Amino acid sequence: MIVKKLNDVSGGGFPGARYNEKKIADGVATLMAMENVSEALRHNVETLHRFGLDASAEVERYMKENSKTYGNTKTTRFQFHVSASVKGRAMSPEELTDFARELMVGMGYARQPYFVYAHHDTGNNHVHILSTRIKPNGYAISDHQDRRRLNECANRILSPDIKKDIDRILGYDYETEGQFANIVKTHGYKIEKSLDGYRLFKCGGNAGNIAIGDILNRITKNSPKRKDRATQLRAIIRKYKGEIAEGKCQNVDNVKVSKGKKRKPVKAKLNTDIRKILDNHGKPLSKENCQRIQTLIDVLKTKFGIDISFQKDKDGRVRGYSIIDHAEKIAFDGSKVMKLSELIDFAIKPQRKPSPLDVYRDLFTVEVGKDSRGNYMLINVKDGSTYRKPISPRQYAWYNGVKDDEREDVGLTIAATMFSEEILTEYLIRYPIHNHQERIKGMAVVKHRNGNYCLRAALTDGYIPLIELTSEEEAKFRSLHADEQARQDFLMSIAMLHLTRRDAEAVKDRIKQNTQSKAGVRIFPSRPQDYSPEISQVFTFNLANALSSLNVSSGSSGYKREHEVGNRSRYDDIDDRQSGTRLTM
Repeated sequence: MIVKKLNDVSGGGFPGARYNEKKIADGVATLMAMENVSEALRHNVETLHRFGLDASAEVERYMKENSKTYGNTKTTRFQFHVSASVKGRAMSPEELTDFARELMVGMGYARQPYFVYAHHDTGNNHVHILSTRIKPNGYAISDHQDRRRLNECANRILSPDIKKDIDRILGYDYETEGQFANIVKTHGYKIEKSLDGYRLFKCGGNAGNIAIGDILNRITKNSPKRKDRATQLRAIIRKYKGEIAEGKCQNVDNVKVSKGKKRKPVKAKLNTDIRKILDNHGKPLSKENCQRIQTLIDVLKTKFGIDISFQKDKDGRVRGYSIIDHAEKIAFDGSKVMKLSELIDFAIKPQRKPSPLDVYRDLFTVEVGKDSRGNYMLINVKDGSTYRKPISPRQYAWYNGVKDDEREDVGLTIAATMFSEEILTEYLIRYPIHNHQERIKGMAVVKHRNGNYCLRAALTDGYIPLIELTSEEEAKFRSLHADEQARQDFLMSIAMLHLTRRDAEAVKDRIKQNTQSKAGVRIFPSRPQDYSPEISQVFTFNLANALSSLNVSSGSSGYKREHEVGNRSRYDDIDDRQSGTRLTM
């Protein structure tokens, strides 16, 4: 492991917030922990992250607000920013997060607000820890010999412990003894069957014995997690098989840098078992296909922590394979994820290219018309809701001025611009981020000074919104006077819808900011009816990305939105460079 303190920053700023949150927005990092922060900040950050948006402004503002010195210190080096990296997938993001918590305790930051980000944009799992040196009393935590103290603290945490390795191995999800043996081997141990279990060896020495009862008692069958992950692995493998077949994917380890800093491809060492695989006609695979399989194995290992090993029969021919998924700690019989015949087949199959607009097609249909009140657009949501708004003459002309086969896409683009808040609300109802019901601790109907009735909801974070009731809602509330429980349920539904709309509005505003930046517009139109087609297209794409981020199963591995990031910052070299403190595990 490498633990490194990033360079000190003067001026009282927290540039680490921008760096890590940019990784979040790019889809190559996950916020693993927020410790000692307010519930309001936690809520806002989680809302933005579920839509694939960065929360750098919120995080940096909170850190500055909690770094008041009250004149107790002259230092302006407030930021405490540390990275911890392991080779490959030796530790999962969750294990690195636990390590980060222990590190913060050892360094005297246990009660400080801090954030732990797991990055998955390199071949090595690593986390970044961001905190403030300023304590609540305004004094700074000493940074004297910080790097030496970091080394000593990390060494204490990661002292060699075989028992921890065994506990980690037993924490995997497996269905057979054979799968368990494969897990042990991928952790660098040799394994041998003994009278009462399995004996482990490492570096030529005895590393202990695992009782057969401990192994059998932890066998699982048909867990929901296993089924979902098998579907995800199948998609990952198919994606990279296609890229390898098209020559778009090169093994990240299959490159060397010469003294002149020229990158030259180097053939990866071929697994000898690959040569023992026969194709569907019973013939050995070509050298080209063998190399493609090796590249696939290396890419899955480097990018996702997935080990693939082959099983041979008594004649030495490969008849099957196994998958060890270290990211999710699950062992698979390879055929349950993808048949061996499909795994080794790199023939390119044409597929329809998906469109970002597909996310809208799954939600609503569009109608554009003209009546006595002017031009209008109508969207019919598939759950039965209908929304109507007027559109500008330019939007109406744009819709009717394209070819028939392009009209649906233009309609969806205009609809995403005009009905963004309604669309986000509908999606948040379908895929809720927060349990708003748990946030509400009290409700009451009061009369406002303007004579209208309002719902006052008290939230656990201290916020008390005043929600004006419509005439229909007021009439409905009065009609339920005989049933107090029905009244409370009705008020709860109004409060939850209001809070959902607030979340939708916050996300919409951030998407507008991103659109203005990407479109290069100095002054953004105040009304969506006045957006140019170019601005509408950028806005629609940004909204589609946010919706796609929300409509994903929970979890935070790189397979969700894994892609290469072109822009680099001054911190990226620290992630890639294997320098600094080297620790044994």
